Amino acid sequence: MGHKIGLNARRCSLTCAVVAAGAKTVHEPWPQAGRSGRRERRMYQLIGVGCASTKGRDQLMGGRAVGTATQTAELEKWSDVEDDCSWPTLLVGNGASINLWNGFAYPGLYERGNLSAVAKAVFGDLGVTNFETVLEAIHHAHVVVDALGNSTEAIDAQYEHVRDALFEAVHGAHISWSDFTRNRFDKIARVIQNHDAVFTTNYDLCMYWARVDATDRIKKRTVIDFFWNAGNTFDPENVDVWQRTAMYHLHGAIHLWQDDQGNNGKWTSANGGDLLSLAGNYPPGSSKWPLFVSEGSSKAKLQTIGRSPYLNFCLDSLRADPENVVVFGHSLGEQDKHIVAALIEGAPREVAVSIYPRSTDQWIIQEKARITELLGENKPRFFDSTTHPLGDPSLATQNLSSPV
Repeated sequence: MGHKIGLNARRCSLTCAVVAAGAKTVHEPWPQAGRSGRRERRMYQLIGVGCASTKGRDQLMGGRAVGTATQTAELEKWSDVEDDCSWPTLLVGNGASINLWNGFAYPGLYERGNLSAVAKAVFGDLGVTNFETVLEAIHHAHVVVDALGNSTEAIDAQYEHVRDALFEAVHGAHISWSDFTRNRFDKIARVIQNHDAVFTTNYDLCMYWARVDATDRIKKRTVIDFFWNAGNTFDPENVDVWQRTAMYHLHGAIHLWQDDQGNNGKWTSANGGDLLSLAGNYPPGSSKWPLFVSEGSSKAKLQTIGRSPYLNFCLDSLRADPENVVVFGHSLGEQDKHIVAALIEGAPREVAVSIYPRSTDQWIIQEKARITELLGENKPRFFDSTTHPLGDPSLATQNLSSPV
């Protein structure tokens, strides 16, 4: 069954009305349209979240289950969770990409990159493992040395080396366009169009490719990414969503860039050729560098996000999003504390979290307890990831046409 999208469908199921005897239902006033351009209202219970299955009602009335002693290894089916309430928002993590191709379960790009001793020393001195930060630092070194009238040859060589190591690592970890089938693209596109807002921390191209490839076939809703200004750039003053599905790349993506003036934009097949082979778009001395946060701690990621108008906008949009949210394929781990902090900001809501059914019940119990505690006053629902369209085993690519 598809997601219930639209104003009328935002009403929770009748079970919401009887969460607790005498619970007062509150209707928020219509807010002014914000940067997202959406005018919405929510209905929730003063004692908890508005939507609940029978299990959810029991949990709300009996108190929040946090410790492992009160958890079980049971995981709901996505169809049951979906039917209980509307789910306007989706947050996607690397688990969705791994389901498409297990090559995405790779070590970090820093570990995969074939870096020279000099390049590793630069990473070490900066205290980072994120390529974007190092490329920016080398670029600024080029600007200073050039202004002093000195040769930039050695600096440019290091820039080219780090840039090539980055894209070689990405190319080695990424599935190719030709290994996707139309059926896979369409399944992913349907999921995207079933939500009002789609946030992703993945920097790969899978969801972007699916959105673009299925445009003429899957027409439930138009999907936007905010790069509709001149030169495929982002303008923070032009971000109205209206009745479209908005896609937010919280950590950037392979096809996005930033420049010296703080502008953010995207490469397309029209101006960038093969989106997996973009090294040539970043020559030494170029004012542009890739915009994606591939590595590092939550603090380091926040520093990179803070330098990008687009990434700031995406994180602010997650903070401001008030709707029930599906979290798929995301560990909500220590390295993404900033994502968790944004997710739990605002009034309590229902959060459906996917868990891959591993072999041991104990692991599932511990994971449920950990996430329940992370989500604070929000009410978690845990479902088997393999029962969700993004976790469908049939999406997996078994045989690659090229060793990408």
